[in-house]
Amino acid sequence: MKSVRKSKKGFTLVEMVLSVAIICMIGGVIAGVCASISSSFATTYDIDDAADYSMLYSKGFENSFLACTQTDGSDNLVWYISNPKADSSKYPTLMFGPQTGTCKPVFEPKFIGNTKTDYKWRIALFFYYDEANEYVHYRMFLADAYNKKTDYIYMFDDSFWVPRLKERADFNSKNMTITVDGSEMNAKTLKKYGFTDAQIAKLPSKAFDSKYKTQIKFNP
Repeated sequence: MKSVRKSKKGFTLVEMVLSVAIICMIGGVIAGVCASISSSFATTYDIDDAADYSMLYSKGFENSFLACTQTDGSDNLVWYISNPKADSSKYPTLMFGPQTGTCKPVFEPKFIGNTKTDYKWRIALFFYYDEANEYVHYRMFLADAYNKKTDYIYMFDDSFWVPRLKERADFNSKNMTITVDGSEMNAKTLKKYGFTDAQIAKLPSKAFDSKYKTQIKFNP
């Protein structure tokens, strides 16, 4: 009588458990890599987009400020970024106008959405005037209000010379002055402009300088 041998091919229970564990580990690694890539892409996109917006605001400010300070007007002028959290506007807008009158936008960003849609960017702009060298310095903070995956704040610094201010003041026998006013550059002020604690916490300590204020004024 012939004996029948049972085949030993196949997986044991231990082998199956190990296989499932390995597959789960590989899946976890792949998911982590995908999440990291997604977060990195979102941050890179924010940086590029924030850089474009910062240039838009900075050039708008520089051109407006230089145009007004190089004429012999009589109005005392002020520049600042409107605070949507304080004045219920739908986006931060670069404003300028008489210090005791109604200001108007230097330029008005287009708002896409409805009355319930938040503005795209949180923006705060601070100014400092170096009177000795006649240089206006400014620092801008931007954060994406739509992207909840990143707490990144883009910080933009620039400066420009105000030509012949003292020379023209002496020639016209005037006391032309440029001063800064408003709130100081600190975490408390950024929170008023809608920035979160998590975003502010990622800024380096050197990001804040008490010489910078939220308004810059020109008195011809």
